[in-house]
Amino acid sequence: MDTENPKTAIEYIHSLGRFSGKPGLHRIKALCEALGNPQDRLKFVHLAGTNGKGSTACMVASALQAAGLRTGLYTSPYLVQFYERIRVDGVMISDDDLTRLCERVTVACESLTLPEGETIGEFEFTTALAFLFFVEQECDIVVLETGLGGRCDATNVIKNAEVCVITPISLDHMAVLGNTTAVIAAEKAGIFKPGTAVVCADGQPNDVQRVLRRACDAAGAVWFGGAEDCRVLRCDISGSAFVYEGQGYTIAMPGRHQLQNARTALRALNALRERGWNIPTEAAVRGLARARIAGRLERVVDQPLILLDGAHNAAGADALCHAVDELLKMKRLHVVMGMVRDKDYETCVHEVASRADDFYACVPDAGERSLDAHTIAELARQSCKSVYECESAEHAIELALEHAKMNDCILICGSLYLIGECEKILRGRPKATD
Repeated sequence: MDTENPKTAIEYIHSLGRFSGKPGLHRIKALCEALGNPQDRLKFVHLAGTNGKGSTACMVASALQAAGLRTGLYTSPYLVQFYERIRVDGVMISDDDLTRLCERVTVACESLTLPEGETIGEFEFTTALAFLFFVEQECDIVVLETGLGGRCDATNVIKNAEVCVITPISLDHMAVLGNTTAVIAAEKAGIFKPGTAVVCADGQPNDVQRVLRRACDAAGAVWFGGAEDCRVLRCDISGSAFVYEGQGYTIAMPGRHQLQNARTALRALNALRERGWNIPTEAAVRGLARARIAGRLERVVDQPLILLDGAHNAAGADALCHAVDELLKMKRLHVVMGMVRDKDYETCVHEVASRADDFYACVPDAGERSLDAHTIAELARQSCKSVYECESAEHAIELALEHAKMNDCILICGSLYLIGECEKILRGRPKATD
């Protein structure tokens, strides 16, 4: 591998594949051991869940950074650049650091003896690389998002966490995690460790709540919850204002679901304080106000209003539609939508198309996983009278812009692959203003 070429390094990482053998932690444990177990020198806030992980992680990390803590943030997937996944104090890993550490992890991989037919996968490789980077950067704490599930996720190689956070759980990745929310919850709860504080998002189904409580007790973890006082003052397309435990906060991420994520983040910060971390209230206020995450009802252009949202499962589509109903009810809505075939695309397309005045079906840049535009268009026609079948995301955006008036809204959704592609297409247009 050419370590002087970051493009080659990233291509190599992608070539490793999503799944690399039997589910388990044996590969990541072997790799981390070959690298000197860098994860053992770090402290973590560990997040699992179906929806809201990225937003909640971003809020927690922003507050910790505002408190003066050198904060690592590990998230997935990325939208536009691979570097987005690994940040310290909001700054993405550099080309030089990525290529240098990629070479180091590659050498470690070559030294391993793994079961026949198994190799180190892309997520395992990237997770180990991130641990090395966070150690080099002398992070005080790392906000660590699981990739898939929890129990067998590569991030679960860590021995302990200061706080484990569970965001809303719903049906997704059922072929890997199970086909009921209770079974999926048990997989997510696999990140619980003895003595760790466990924080859960509000509104979990009763069966999920029971599973999480039992798993917390069985792991010897400490349940950190309670019905905190929270009052919403404002919720509009620019974000929300609310009062939590008597303190006023604002967030720039629109939608009621982001208020839920903010409450979860604040509860996680409270749990950290209980464990001795110095996080002033003012830092939490500043951190939440500054927190931004791409592709979550992200406003990228103002006239016409263009929003990007990565909702790609039924629960995410439901949250998106509730936000559309509340925040965009006075606007004519043009929906550009593309999905991958291993999601519940029928439910998602029906939910979103039923809100659309015009619907533009396209294909995300997701390779063999991409769902064809014709299937999406046919499903959309069951709920929307004006449906266009487009040959590409660029064609769909051009058509929507041609049809939309200045006061209309263009919503691009259905897949993080599509959102990342459209971020690139829309570059150069006048940016939205806060």
